[in-house]
Parts: sequence; structure tokens; C-alpha cells
Amino acid sequence: MDIRQLEAYVYTVKYRSFSLAAQKLYLSQPTVSAHICNLEKELHTQLLKRTTKTLSVTPAGQTLYNYAAEILDLRHKAILELSNEQETMLHIGVSSVPSLYLLPELLAAYHEKAPEIRFRTSCSDSLDVINKVADSTCDIGLVGTKTAEANCEFLPVTSDELVIAAPNTPHFRAYQSQSDPLTALLREPFLLREDNSGTKQETLYFLQNHGLSLDELNVIAVMDDAAALKRCIALGMGISILSRATVQTDAQQGRLLLFPLGQSAFLRRLYIVYPSIRRMSEQAIHFLDFIKRYYRIG
Repeated sequence: MDIRQLEAYVYTVKYRSFSLAAQKLYLSQPTVSAHICNLEKELHTQLLKRTTKTLSVTPAGQTLYNYAAEILDLRHKAILELSNEQETMLHIGVSSVPSLYLLPELLAAYHEKAPEIRFRTSCSDSLDVINKVADSTCDIGLVGTKTAEANCEFLPVTSDELVIAAPNTPHFRAYQSQSDPLTALLREPFLLREDNSGTKQETLYFLQNHGLSLDELNVIAVMDDAAALKRCIALGMGISILSRATVQTDAQQGRLLLFPLGQSAFLRRLYIVYPSIRRMSEQAIHFLDFIKRYYRIG
């Protein structure tokens, strides 16, 4: 039994997939399968039940998973504490909305308090950031939604209003005179954020709360670039549900029209996502404590 076998096993159980585990570990799927087969031979017990469609964990497999996950956590913490680079470097994952409206002021405020700390940030969609925090690629994340990811904690830090953004054209200006334009607006051509976007997840929640499904929208494009999506709206392609913070300037400059989602604003939470404290470096814990004080939460 070695650390590579345990790592392959933990990732396979976590994602319930040999292929996803291989992708996350940058290994081939046969290599991951071989690691787990060797573990089962060494332990003389079946760890996973495999069928053509499902993958489940046996009682013995669950016991091994608990121990293996703890071993990997301890290894990760040892690396963090013994690496000089990691002691002064914080890796932060951030999704599109928090990257513009939370991250800059947060980093500036913390830099003033701890100028010796260096930051490395990476911007992607919310679900990717959550996965990176879960597998320790990032120390902490700033995201626009939360999931049931077992290896992560979510701390709400502020609210973000979602609105309908529409082209500033006579056709859409006519909606401004209507007392309740929402139903009619949602029949217009719709531009949607990509599947892993926090905005997309919150859009689905909004539709569900209003008895609607995505299939009832006239979705003409799915886009992973928020800036390009806004530009397409301004050019008249259609509407979208977006963060007010990301489109407020465009509305003030006359490029877009904004409509609230119903009679009351639809607010979503923005979150700090972080792993269990035992997996965090001292620097990451200090940064998390600073965030709690900064936003007066926790």
C-alpha cells in the first residue's frame, strides 16, 4: 500500500468514477483501476462494487476511505507547514462576480495588514473553484453558489442582486411601462451562462421558485465569458439573468436596461469556501479569520 494507491482510491470514491478520478489526478484510467485492484489484492477484500452503470463502496471500502482521506489530509498539512513557499503564498480561487467585486478590496485590505503574504489567484466558474478547494489546489475560494461538497465549508459574506439585463432598444424600453413585465420578458431570446457558473445555478433556483423550467426559455446561446455575453445583449441578441454588480455600469452608460426579478429583488449569496480547518495552513487560517472580521461574520 502506498500513497499513490490511496490517492487513486480516495478520488475514485469521492467522484464515484474511475474516469473523473483519473482526470483529477492526471493519470490514465487503467492506472487508477490498477492501483485500486492492487489495494484489494493486498487487503484481501473487495473495496468497490462495479457495474456497467454504477460504482458503490463496500463497508470495508468505506472504512479504508475514512483512513485514507485522513492520511492524505495529514500529508497535505505536513507539506504546507514544511514548505517555505506555501508559508507565504495563498492560492485563491475565485468565480467571475466575486473576482470583480470582492477580491480586489479584500486583497488590498489584507496586504495592508500582512504585506509579507503573496497571493496567487485563478478565475474560473464557481463549481470549478469549489472542486479546487476540495482537492487542495486552492486554499480558499470566493464563489457565487454553494454545493453539497463534503470536503468544503461555505460561509456567506454578502448578498448579490440578480436582474434581467436587456438591450436598450425601443422594443425593450416598452417593457418599462408595464407593471409586471417579467413573464413577457422571459419569452424573449435568452443568453445563458455556462453550466458550472454560480449565476447559472442561481438562475435555475429562480426559475424553479417561479414554477418554470429551463426548457420553457428560448435559449439561443450558452456562454462562459461574462463580458462577451454582456456585449451580445447590448447588440440586441437577447436578454439574460446576471448580477446587478456586473451590469450596473453598462446600464448607467445607456448600453443595457435592467429589470428586477419580480416585485422584490432576487438576492443570492456570495460565499467564502474553504476546506476543513485541519487541512488548512496557518496562513490560510489567518486569512480566513481576517475575512470573518472584515465582513463581521462567523
